[in-house]
Amino acid sequence: MENNTLDIKDYLKIIKRRRKFLFIPLLIIALISILLAVLLPSMFRSTSTILIEAQEIPSELVHSTVTTFADQRIQVISQRIMTRPNLAEIIKKYDLYADDRKKKTEEIILEKMRKSIKVETISADVTDHRSGASAQATIAFTLTFDDKSPALAQKVANELTSLFLKENIKSRTESAENAALFLSEESKRLKAKIQEIQESLAIFKERNLNQLPQISALNQQELTSLSNQLLSLDSQERSLNDRRFYLEGELAQIDPNAMASNATGNRVFDMKDRLKELQSQYPSVLSNHSASHPDVIKIKREIESLQKEIGSNTDLNAMNAELTDRKAELALLLKQYSDKHPDVQKLQKQIGALQQSLIDNKQNEYSKSSIQPDNPAYITLKSQLDSVRTEIESLNYTRGRIKANMEELRNSLRQAPLVEKEYTDLLQELDNTNLRYREVSAREMEAQISQQLEMERKGERFTLIDPPQEPLEPVSPNRIAILFLGLIFAVASGFGSVALAEILDPTINSPKSVTAILGVEPLAAIPYLESQLENQNQIKSRKVLVITSLATLLLAALAFHLIVMPLDVFWYKLLRVVGN
Repeated sequence: MENNTLDIKDYLKIIKRRRKFLFIPLLIIALISILLAVLLPSMFRSTSTILIEAQEIPSELVHSTVTTFADQRIQVISQRIMTRPNLAEIIKKYDLYADDRKKKTEEIILEKMRKSIKVETISADVTDHRSGASAQATIAFTLTFDDKSPALAQKVANELTSLFLKENIKSRTESAENAALFLSEESKRLKAKIQEIQESLAIFKERNLNQLPQISALNQQELTSLSNQLLSLDSQERSLNDRRFYLEGELAQIDPNAMASNATGNRVFDMKDRLKELQSQYPSVLSNHSASHPDVIKIKREIESLQKEIGSNTDLNAMNAELTDRKAELALLLKQYSDKHPDVQKLQKQIGALQQSLIDNKQNEYSKSSIQPDNPAYITLKSQLDSVRTEIESLNYTRGRIKANMEELRNSLRQAPLVEKEYTDLLQELDNTNLRYREVSAREMEAQISQQLEMERKGERFTLIDPPQEPLEPVSPNRIAILFLGLIFAVASGFGSVALAEILDPTINSPKSVTAILGVEPLAAIPYLESQLENQNQIKSRKVLVITSLATLLLAALAFHLIVMPLDVFWYKLLRVVGN
């Protein structure tokens, strides 16, 4: 059995039989591609190249306040430029998209212009001089604008480039000014806060002067000194009390009027001597006079009166003797115990009572007698005793003041830890604020220098190295590519249509199909006999095909003339090639 596989002849027969499925799609798609290549409007692109120049002054000497990367800064400036007001002003200035503005909304027009603007960065491998590592860095960028008119493309690109350069200068200057202004305000705020803390600290020191940490050591020393002074006063008081006890004892044994005299200069006897004298005179006077005699009565009365007085003096002497014994006993106890011992305090109370009784008796005695003491020994001892008592009173007053001072110092020392904590917090806050103020002041000076750097254009800047030019050739559409792809798609569509028609057609067109169906070869194959009408239709079809082919060729020649090069130039080049 003959092989049923299709060969080249079969394929050619299929193409011949299905030629209209081949040429119609091919011609239609080819024509469409030619029309697209010819009729699509040309877009011209004007491009400017802007170089990112580094800071002229080394960054180690002057730090810039603009810390963003170049890529980020370029994107930020792009967004600021392509705002609605800027683009609307450029569209109005150069009368862009005149036809579209009559039919479409402003938002659609602006979006169309944004798509026509492109910003692309140019990177290069650079080496960090500090670390020595290589990295990608943006060294420049391009700004492009596409338009149907090359002149408008160049003008708008130039306008956008100017806006870009101005916006960069403006943004850097504003950034430096804002940084300097912020740091200046922060510096003023911190300075005001420092003054506030200092005022609070001064008020706190004034209110807690004696509880401050630096005063606590002095308070402790002063407390120790006052304690020593108190011990010294106690020792002095004991010595003065011993002296007072001694003087009181001596004074009690001396008659204050032992050396008294009358107006005539005669010695005035004391009561004992007077009593003795009267007692010696009384017998002689009684012997000379009767008991009722006035002189006898007078002497008798005076003797009785003196006896009474002597009896009172005897009690006073006993009190003085008892007082002397109590003072001696107190002196012995003070050598063994302190002033706060119960026995010592009890004995001091007894001594005080005896002294008060003795003073009262003496006052009564002195009030009864009109004669002032004139005994030198008595007067000397009395003045010494008064001096000792005055010194004791002075010691007691000084002791009271020392104890009050000591109590005040103890209270200050007890409150010192709480005061010290609050005082330390204030000092810490003041130190931290001062440190922050110094840091901000230093940064403020750097910001001011950086601001001056930007004002004098010494920092990082954008430099236009390639201004926009009027484009000579369009960048789109790619007409050759459209023609080439259209031709390929046309051929593929034609052959695809032939294959699809052959597959979908159920008719039997060859002996091989009969053999494939029946399994037996036919005895003979009668060719198709065309009628006169079919012959005329085929002739018409050929004429249409020829005309269509000629039209396609003409359109292709026209597209070649308009897109690739003029035909006369091509012909001249072709002759040169053939001639060589």
